[in-house]
Amino acid sequence: MSAAKPASRIPYDAVFGAVYAGLKINLCLLLAASPLLVALALTPEPLAAWPFFAMLAALCGPASAGAFAAFDGRGFWHGYRSGFVRSLSTAAAAAATVVVLGVDLQQAVGTRFAAATPLLAVVLVLVVTVTTALLAAGWRLSRRTVLAAAYLSIRKWYLALANTAVLGVLLAAIVAKPAVGLFVLPAPALYVVWANARHMLSPSHL
Repeated sequence: MSAAKPASRIPYDAVFGAVYAGLKINLCLLLAASPLLVALALTPEPLAAWPFFAMLAALCGPASAGAFAAFDGRGFWHGYRSGFVRSLSTAAAAAATVVVLGVDLQQAVGTRFAAATPLLAVVLVLVVTVTTALLAAGWRLSRRTVLAAAYLSIRKWYLALANTAVLGVLLAAIVAKPAVGLFVLPAPALYVVWANARHMLSPSHL
């Protein structure tokens, strides 16, 4: 059995540096998504107005792009500004699609169209995975990039499913424990999503 690692050899600087970088990214994310957070805080029943908040969540596109740029060493606000239009258009298109699919899903439940609900749910998951892949790769929204991201998301389904699960856990944490969900988890969760998406979309898989 190997001896315990001497305290002097434990990379405390690297650990504290990573923690500090994560906290800084979390604060930047909060600032970038502040209109959505303020609207949620001022609305007594946000679930009743979920389509509005789904569209407002398009602001998370540029915020996520900033975080992904920070992971790539380019700086949060540099990535946020340079990719604002591209990421906002991608997130807005995804949000509109989610609203349409979500309304269809609500209307199908308990009716003769209930058999379509699993398909709608799968398409919703695919929209989320394709959107995160486009944002992580910095691709512009186009028919070609959407089809490529969708194909690779299906081909590497386990990475797409892992990203969906991570984002689901992050959303659940924000709802259940806002302090933890907003100030601790976003950076590490988005890093996992970014790493998975970059691997999924790497040139060797095209």
